[in-house]
Amino acid sequence: MRGRAIRISRRTGRGAILLAALATQAAAQQTNFTFSYVLASNQNVVPLQPGGNIVFPATPLNSVSQAALDITNIGGPQQVQNVSISGNAFSLQGLPAFPTLVNAQQTLQVLIRYQPSGAATDTGQVTVSLGTQGTQVTFALQGTLSAAKLVYQLTENGQTAPVTPGSTISFPDTNLGQSNSVTLTVENTGNLSTTIGSIAVSGQDFTVSGTPLLPDTLGQNAGFTLKLTFSPTQAAAEQATLAIGADSFTLTGRGLGATLAFAYTMAGATVTLATGDSVVFTPATVTQSESATFVISNTGTITAHVFNIGIVQTNSPFSVSGLPALPLNIAPNGQASFTIAFAPTTVGFTTGTLQVGNTTVGLIGSGTAPPALPAYQFSAASGNVAALSQPSLGLALSKPYPAALSGTLTITIASDLPADPAVQFSTGGRTVAFTIPANGTAAIFAGQGPQIQLQTGTVASTITLTPTFATQAGDIDLTPSSPSSLQLTVTAAAPSIISAQVGSVSGNGFVLTVVGYSTTRSLAAMAVAFTAAAGFHISTAPVNIDLSNVAAAYFDSTASVAFGGQFQVTVPFTLSGTVATGQTLTGGIATISTTISNSTGTSSAIETNF
Repeated sequence: MRGRAIRISRRTGRGAILLAALATQAAAQQTNFTFSYVLASNQNVVPLQPGGNIVFPATPLNSVSQAALDITNIGGPQQVQNVSISGNAFSLQGLPAFPTLVNAQQTLQVLIRYQPSGAATDTGQVTVSLGTQGTQVTFALQGTLSAAKLVYQLTENGQTAPVTPGSTISFPDTNLGQSNSVTLTVENTGNLSTTIGSIAVSGQDFTVSGTPLLPDTLGQNAGFTLKLTFSPTQAAAEQATLAIGADSFTLTGRGLGATLAFAYTMAGATVTLATGDSVVFTPATVTQSESATFVISNTGTITAHVFNIGIVQTNSPFSVSGLPALPLNIAPNGQASFTIAFAPTTVGFTTGTLQVGNTTVGLIGSGTAPPALPAYQFSAASGNVAALSQPSLGLALSKPYPAALSGTLTITIASDLPADPAVQFSTGGRTVAFTIPANGTAAIFAGQGPQIQLQTGTVASTITLTPTFATQAGDIDLTPSSPSSLQLTVTAAAPSIISAQVGSVSGNGFVLTVVGYSTTRSLAAMAVAFTAAAGFHISTAPVNIDLSNVAAAYFDSTASVAFGGQFQVTVPFTLSGTVATGQTLTGGIATISTTISNSTGTSSAIETNF
């Protein structure tokens, strides 16, 4: 049977061309998302309605419970603008770079962590901003603390202060044959009872008294008080451990009787230290070191006992080596020695503290400027790069550097057009940190290794990447005064069509939606050609649609900046003609071929099956 001719015309007025991303239309769009969450503790999927509750299981203090919030798109492609959280016991993980596009039937999953704050209950809120207008959906967060909590108060010389498990309870210096005591109050401030099965002191010259009958069960706000006593039997620094159930404290005290004297030898000269004196090192270049031999002498009348020797500060440029076995026992008129090294990490004076038993000795050193940074180069394609691509790049020194380095690689964008916010590193943002190990050359990007990807965006622009360098210890800037950069160029080009879809099909009409990008942020026209289905004939020539005015209005809008050169064109078509009974006008179309042009050229055609 021969089909009748079909004429295709473009509707005007209410059927005019639509750009879905225009702010006025975006405000009217309805987001099509469903929500649910999954607790890590039981893996049950719990559906959520906007305003609903995400309830975490009872969680012990210093522990974490997790829930995965699933945001599922059950409609057409939609954007999630942002996901934010409130409540100091809750945090988010696994966030993508926002805004992010969620396609139909896809799910964006965000991990919510709950770590009790110490209060009996914790509350918070998750806010999800959806669609181009940022429609907000909120969910309440509820968490409960499940734990007993022992709180300790130390009273000494009439002064009371809190102490925490793992800390040190220090007794004042005590003469041999005498004693000093403190009291320790134990109270359960949690919401559950707890049982203390044992209370004991491990170490000589320290005792505990006033212990309750064990095992002792403490209800909420119940407690007891212990008396701790230090009765030294030797003239030395002493240490013990007080264990109360699973908690422990370090007890320290010093019995007076032995006397320690200190001296050091450097560059062949020996210096005896008086009270308050410091070990002074000769200046050293950053990345190099100086050393001194430190001597401990016992000038007392009984054996001196030294339980600890070390540098007080963490990450200090001062270090000790060749230490004698500890605890160190030095007989009257005896000596012991070890080496102190100074490896500066900053230019200028640095101070530190050496701990010898219960005595502290000051350390002073001076650092001079480190060697200059070697040349460096990028391992990446330079020049023109494709829009909407993710090239990888690396950074390396021309030769090893003796100290560990840290740095930042920064993106800057030059363009006559608004910069595309999608231009960023794969880790998010336009800066990324890196490190170079001591005596190494390759930059290591956190969580990425020696290579990192860069999103080029969809706007014609010049992308410049510039590094900075500093010593990892001391943060001394090593960046050259005119650092070399890597330049990548996204050129102005004809539009690119990503997809074309037919929807809202009726017997005599349909809607064509085209998604793509233009690096010039401009569109001139769209050409739509039709192929007839078998048994039908289409008499209409390709339809040419002028996009220049509506595209200019869109790309001039503030809302369009967030999408770079991306666009979405929606065109309704109405068909006219005659077909046989039981057939429809739209059934006479087999395929639709679409191109879009701008001042630079015309896109490749994309063909859509009707």
